[in-house]
Formats: sequence, structure tokens, C-alpha cells
Amino acid sequence: MQKTPSPDLEKEVSPTRTAIPDDIKERISERDDAVAGFLAEVAKEDPDLLRPWSPAEEKRLLRVKIDPIVMTLSQFCLMMGAVDKVCIGTAATLGMRSDLGLVGQEYSWISSMIYFGAIVAVLPSLFIMQKVSTAKWISFNCSVWGIILMSCAGAKSFAGLAVARFILGLFESIIFAGFGVIISAWWKKEEQPWRTAVIFSTLSSVVNGLLSFGASKYNGPLGQWQVLFLGVGGITFAWAILCWFFLAGSPLEARWLSKREKVIAIQRTAGNMTGVENKVIKTDQIIEAFMDPKSWLIFLINVCLNIPNNGVLTFSSIIISTLGFTISQTQLLSVPTGVISWVASIIFGWIAVKTKMRCATAIAACLVPFAGTIILYTVPQSNVGGSLAGIYILYCYWGPYIVVQTLMYANNGGYTKKTVCYAISYIGYSVGNLIGPQAFLSRESPTYPTGIAVMLSCYAVAMLLIVVYWLYILYLNKKKRVQLQEWEAKQKSGDAILEDWHDQTDIQNPRFVYTY
Repeated sequence: MQKTPSPDLEKEVSPTRTAIPDDIKERISERDDAVAGFLAEVAKEDPDLLRPWSPAEEKRLLRVKIDPIVMTLSQFCLMMGAVDKVCIGTAATLGMRSDLGLVGQEYSWISSMIYFGAIVAVLPSLFIMQKVSTAKWISFNCSVWGIILMSCAGAKSFAGLAVARFILGLFESIIFAGFGVIISAWWKKEEQPWRTAVIFSTLSSVVNGLLSFGASKYNGPLGQWQVLFLGVGGITFAWAILCWFFLAGSPLEARWLSKREKVIAIQRTAGNMTGVENKVIKTDQIIEAFMDPKSWLIFLINVCLNIPNNGVLTFSSIIISTLGFTISQTQLLSVPTGVISWVASIIFGWIAVKTKMRCATAIAACLVPFAGTIILYTVPQSNVGGSLAGIYILYCYWGPYIVVQTLMYANNGGYTKKTVCYAISYIGYSVGNLIGPQAFLSRESPTYPTGIAVMLSCYAVAMLLIVVYWLYILYLNKKKRVQLQEWEAKQKSGDAILEDWHDQTDIQNPRFVYTY
């Protein structure tokens, strides 16, 4: 197994697998990762490209190409997908509810409809993505998000907007799971938490707040909420075009990498043992994904984390507006929430890496929005500063979710299996977001006691489930030690590269070590 190079030693050279058996190509099957075939071709055509690389060479590749291109394109694309979701909250304060005649829980259902569509489409969409280019499929879906969101500006009733939001969910279903596949293909396990926090940023609240503020200054024939939908949709569509030409789902897809750079980008992540690319949908891996207790623990954790998360996103603007602020002030006051949430996710992602205790970090991260919920409920609304503080603390909610996502990326191997596991995780996210707005009953405005009680309960259950996940991972690693001993006794020389790229699941791979 390749040793991870130290970036601090500029003269150190990373080991490589130049001793590739001559018959390797004949020993590669369609069940193997596509990387195996690529490396076999390189070994045949130009073996010098497999020479050892220095830490300086790897650092330069990471900082000059991988991080700037993949992170930037992914972060903005995912951010606009999030803006597509959260702008419904500010649209409500810009006259959408009155213009469409929304009554009772209709606004809550409008918010939830997108997640019905996501649940229906996520698995089929991910299987399509496995068959085609990951980046092209994401870019295509992103362009459709923009078109549909612009069409929302033409809604005349609850029914029309609900249908549009459902269709939007069909195409946005790819968003989190798709970028999860990209993260696991480009970065090492220890690099993933910080990158995940950046790519899954909540700057959507900042962008949404600024665009909403701009829309609130509009005085023309269209409604201000319609201008908001047109603006967000147009920006999303334009970014999708850029992603179509430059986003790469894995090093194999990256036209902006030389063949040598592709070798380094691929080999540096070999230790992940989670796979890079395989176009064969494997039934055995699908079954394993659904039978794996880890999948359902992550599903339940995501449900519990996202019930309060979407409640905050959907109703925070409305709650702020009840504190005596004007519409424009409400939009501006929502801007810091995205920064707070993003910074919290980066801080907790950094803590998770430094302490190497992701489960413990996720639990600690849950305690912050838990405290914010208590503050929001106990501080009277006459205390405007205290109420705003509670809302802002609540926006640290993204920290635990990001850390839990990195656990999922690190602990599932096999391309088809991890695709299905990411889908199950996203369904949990969608279920939580679907339920969240329903806990905030319109008749209980502006204090929403039922919503607050549900939020507190969900965070408590999420922390308990993370403890269960932690204990289960410790149990699995104990079993892995026995499995590894048995495998080492049978290991033949010259098989290392095939072992790295057999597209095995975490359960099948005897060398897989789970992260906790």
C-alpha cells in the first residue's frame, strides 16, 4: 500500500508502482475501477509517467489546478442549487404569499414540494450519472434548475408553483450525492472535511440575501418575488454552461490535466479505497448498500439534523420580519446567517481532521444549534438583540451535517455502493427538509412553540444516533483486523495495483479501515 507523502519534505519522493506485471491488462475486468485500465495503458505507452513524484509536485497540482478549478466550480454550482431552495423564504416576504393567495399551510407545502421530487428522482438520476459523464450530467441538471426557477416567476396560484417546485426537485436530486462522488474522487480522506465544508458552503444565504435586497428595491410591472426568481434562475443557468466545459467528475475526465498529472491525481487518492469511476452498475453492491446498517444510521441522522435545519431556513426571514424590521432590513439581516453557517462548518471540519474524532466533533457541533434553539424560545421577542442572537447561533446547524457527510464519504467503498449510499443519505436529507416546515404551524406565528420543541428533540436524537454509529464503526474495525490477517496470508506479490482498483466495497476490501 502506498505511503502518503509528507508535504513538508520538499525533497522527499513519493513511492510509486512502476513494477506493474506485463499481463495486468488481461487481468482487468469491467468490474474493476476505470482507473485500472487507464494505468495499464500508461504503463504500456509511457511507463516513465508512473515515476515517483515529489511532495512539491503533488502540492503544486493540488493548489494550482485541483482546488481552484474543481472546488470553485463545484462550490458555486452547489451554492446556486441551495439558493434555488432558500429563496422561497425571502420570496414570501417580497409579496409571493399575498400575490398567490397562499393560506394556512400552503406556504409550508410549497417549501416541501421540492423534496418530494428529489426523493422520487435521486436513485434513477445517480444511476444515469454512473453511466455517463458525472460532470456533464450535473451540469445539464444545473441548467434545468435555472430554467425551472425562472419559470416559477410565472406562477399564478398555489398549484402552479407547487408543480414547478416538484419538477425542480426532480433535477436538483443529483446535487448533494453527485458532488459527494466528486469529492471522494479528487481528495484524500484527510483532505475531504475542509473541502466538503467549502463546497457545501451556506453562502447561499449571503447570495440570497443580497439578491433579495436588490429585488426589494425594484418598482416595476413584475412582483419583487418574480424578479428574485428570474435573477437566481438566470445566474444558475449561466454557471451551468461554465461547468459543462470545465468541471470534471474525476481525474479521468479532466481535460485540463496532463496524463502525468492524472497519474498523480489518481494515485494520491489510492489510500481512500473508495473508488474513482466505474460504468457498470453492480447489483451486489446495491444490495450491500441497502443491507448495510451504516447506510440507515446516516439516513436517520440526516433526517434528524435536517428537520430543524429547513425549519430555520424557511422561517428565519419571517421570524426576523416580526421583530419590527422593514422588508429591506430583513433581507440584509439574513446575509450574516450564511457566513456564520459556513464558518461553523469549516471550523468543525478542521477540528474533525485535527482531532481525528469525527463522531465526537459532530456531537459537539450539534450542541451549538441546540443552544441557539433554547435561546430563541426563552428570550422574549421584545428583546430584539437576544432574538437575533438566537437565530444567528441556530445557523451553526451546518457544522454537524458537514462532519457527518465526511464520515459517509470516508466509510463507503465501491462505486455503485457509495452512489447508492449517497442517495440514501440524500433521501434522509430530503425527508428531514420535507418534514421541517410542517412543524412550524402558521397559527403559532411568530413564536412557533411546536417547531421549537421538534428542533430540540431532533438534535437530541441525532446526537444519540451518532454515538450508535461511532460504536458500530469501532466494532467494524475490530472485525477488519481479523479480515486483514487472513488476506495477508494469501497475498501474492505484484498484485498491489489491482488490489487498489478492484472496485471493492468497504466490506469486501480486507485493507479498508473505517473512520470515526
